[in-house]
Amino acid sequence: MSDAGVTEFKGRREDDRLLTGRGRYTADWNLPGQLYGAFLRSDRAHAEVVSLNTKAALTMPGVKAILTGEDTAAFKTPPPMVAYPGKGGAMIKVPHRDVIARKRVRYVGQEVALVVASSPAAAQDAAEAIEVEYRDLPAVVDAEAALEPGAPQLHDEIPGNLSFDYEYGDENAAEAAFASAAHVTRLTLESTRISGTPMEPKACVVSYDASSESFDVYASTQGASMMLPNFVAITGVPADKIRIHAHDVGGGFGIRSQAYPEYCALMLAARRLGAPVKWVGSRFETIVSDHHGRAARLHGELALDREGRFLGLRIRWAVNAGAFLSQPGPLINTRNPASHAINVYRIPALYGRHLLALTNTTSTTAYRGAGRRWSRWCW
Repeated sequence: MSDAGVTEFKGRREDDRLLTGRGRYTADWNLPGQLYGAFLRSDRAHAEVVSLNTKAALTMPGVKAILTGEDTAAFKTPPPMVAYPGKGGAMIKVPHRDVIARKRVRYVGQEVALVVASSPAAAQDAAEAIEVEYRDLPAVVDAEAALEPGAPQLHDEIPGNLSFDYEYGDENAAEAAFASAAHVTRLTLESTRISGTPMEPKACVVSYDASSESFDVYASTQGASMMLPNFVAITGVPADKIRIHAHDVGGGFGIRSQAYPEYCALMLAARRLGAPVKWVGSRFETIVSDHHGRAARLHGELALDREGRFLGLRIRWAVNAGAFLSQPGPLINTRNPASHAINVYRIPALYGRHLLALTNTTSTTAYRGAGRRWSRWCW
């Protein structure tokens, strides 16, 4: 504190600006002539979309457009950060994710329509006026239950809901260690699902310049170098036509690193309408549609000799990946824990197997020390 009573900040250049209310987060960006978006979201975990009636909503004051799954049908699904094989050489199975749901919803909070209007209130009112008829389907929300025979199937192209079966270590060596053990300790841990809920809700502003066919995307991000390839993979827009702006970020924790479906829908809306489109999510939307963390059941067995020395370790993870795969989720639930399984201990034999199951829940991703749960908690 200086003699004048004014705090002096040294080393951290942003503190004075942020603590005196001069920060600029995504919701603080406003562009000339901008419109406002609001998303209608699924209120059920698993259902067929029988009909979607937007006629009444389109006639409401201030409404400029309503985008549905048919409008975003051409968008693709980016591959996750896993290019290595799993058990038996099988590669990861990636379900297609619509930017806006078509024909079927698979978790509570999935995007069903985007309303664009002249004000946030007009957009929200119109979203609530959209009529959706659903046909409910059986849902499964537990990873191990999703892998049981007869469980509700999420995606036709992934029978049994098993997206990835990953193994590491030496199964035969571990089996021999347990066969010779004087004592075996077994433990099951529930690494509970976590909603990151950053201080700054998920938000995005997009403008489109028709003369250069380029986009400016304002969004909170932990790394534009990861988000940009996502945009390219989903929308097909070349990387040199997308500029990402992130001035201040109100919390990330692992969940603010990729291009969310909402951002891509806003890109399409901005191009079609020829005006910037801004969307600021509610706290509820942040909880249900931001990627979650953890959500794994961890089974472990430790073989010991009569003197208590470790002989072998077997690990089995049942990972709840959600209805769709996030970018980092499969990586941090396979390679990360495999590299940390032994930790600082001398364990002659190790075998691990991690099953990534698809369920009717929000996708899971990296969150605060991701993939290090077993080594950090157990030993």
